[in-house]
Amino acid sequence: VLSGVSAGVIALNKIGNIQLSNRSASKLLSIDLNEHINSPLEICIPEMKELVVAVKNDPTNNKHGEVKLKRQGQMITLIVSLAAEKIEDDILGFVVTFDDITELVSAQRKAAWADVARRIAHEIKNPLTPIQLSAERLKRKYGNEVLADKDTFFMCIDTIIRQVQGIGRMVGEFSSFARMPQPEFKEVNLSELCRQCLFLEQNRFPNIEYDMNIDDNDIFILCDRQQISQSITNIMKNAAEAITIDSNGDSNFKGKINLRLERKQHKVNLTILDNGNGFTENLIDRISEPYFTTREHGTGLGLAIATKIMEDHEGTVKLSNNKNGGARVRLIFNESALVK
Repeated sequence: VLSGVSAGVIALNKIGNIQLSNRSASKLLSIDLNEHINSPLEICIPEMKELVVAVKNDPTNNKHGEVKLKRQGQMITLIVSLAAEKIEDDILGFVVTFDDITELVSAQRKAAWADVARRIAHEIKNPLTPIQLSAERLKRKYGNEVLADKDTFFMCIDTIIRQVQGIGRMVGEFSSFARMPQPEFKEVNLSELCRQCLFLEQNRFPNIEYDMNIDDNDIFILCDRQQISQSITNIMKNAAEAITIDSNGDSNFKGKINLRLERKQHKVNLTILDNGNGFTENLIDRISEPYFTTREHGTGLGLAIATKIMEDHEGTVKLSNNKNGGARVRLIFNESALVK
């Protein structure tokens, strides 16, 4: 019965040592629990220690909680329940049940942020146009009449216009995240799309050295061309901006971005690497969250939008750091996206 259950189940003896577990438990925890029979659960899975101690101290009540684990470089969220097994007042042991709710938590968070984005876009967008038009009208009408400190007048007007345009771009990203359209799947030459995206980024950041490794045979997938292009562009733009910040004005530092596209058995991997400082290790699981950014002027939506697009294409985004420094972002297209 337990082998067919998708949730993880672990039986503990009365002192909290592992006695029995099902396959799902080992799979969810990325550990072979059969090799840890008679070992304390809080030693094998220290993230569950608090719940184990709580149920031992108060075995009359079941204990529930969310537990976050880092497995294979990814953070997962488990919903865990512990209950004591008793005959009258004698405790025979404990039963631990848990399930992976990572995707559910992520979906709830994104839905909440999408609602926030809609509200922000609606409230901010309306006054932007009259502010910009008023500033431009002041410049046209009074530009020739201002005699005292004319340079300051023009500088202030240009600052207003420039900042309004910056806010407008930010609101556009909010709207894009909040109203992500359903993808329209068509056959797309992903190899050619990568070449085009790389060419555009080379023109946008000419001081960065770009190179590309693509299989000789073009790779075709079923996808929404515009959305996948947006994902690739967002990631490459993030990499370029990170390099610009990480260089700290060092004239000897040469920014490099590499794009790799390869087909491996039943999947397609599109990897973008840079030689910046990479991701902050303790924040790597939060970087793709909406509005989370480590940059002073970042919106925190570039990777969030790319992640949402890949999820809509039944693909995934993997974030990691290179061994020699720099960040690595991998877009993985599953078999369902491949054109046979």
